[in-house]
Amino acid sequence: MEQHKGKIVEEAIKKSGFRMKALASKLGIARNTLYTRLKEADIKEDFIIQIGKIIHYDFANDFPNIHAKNKKQHDDESRHYVPQGDGCKYSDESNGMVSDPYLIRLQKLNKKYLRLMEDYHKLLKILIVLANNNELVGVKQEIMTFIDNEERED
Repeated sequence: MEQHKGKIVEEAIKKSGFRMKALASKLGIARNTLYTRLKEADIKEDFIIQIGKIIHYDFANDFPNIHAKNKKQHDDESRHYVPQGDGCKYSDESNGMVSDPYLIRLQKLNKKYLRLMEDYHKLLKILIVLANNNELVGVKQEIMTFIDNEERED
């Protein structure tokens, strides 16, 4: 006996707690259209996968063949991220490794920014220690005011 795919998908949607109106909106269809499609016994597999992605539900247990048929399409669409030292690359089965210069540059800038923030934090600590040790009340108050202003901006 053939499975009624519509009922299975509808049950999964109900279990997820996702509202039909919100799901229909994310799918780009009317709510009535969604209900009509769910009444069908044989729903297209790409539609089921699309619903699964939105409601964060894996239909592999309900429909074991669903991912096998769509695996080639998914593999063509996705490229897998592979970190390699300082360089970031995406693996692409057709032509080996492809480097992304923008991602590499972004990582380098991120490292510089983090290093700068760590040095800035160390400098503030040193200034506070100096102000506390030397009883420089004016400098200490200026530093504390500066730190308070920085925290408010964040």
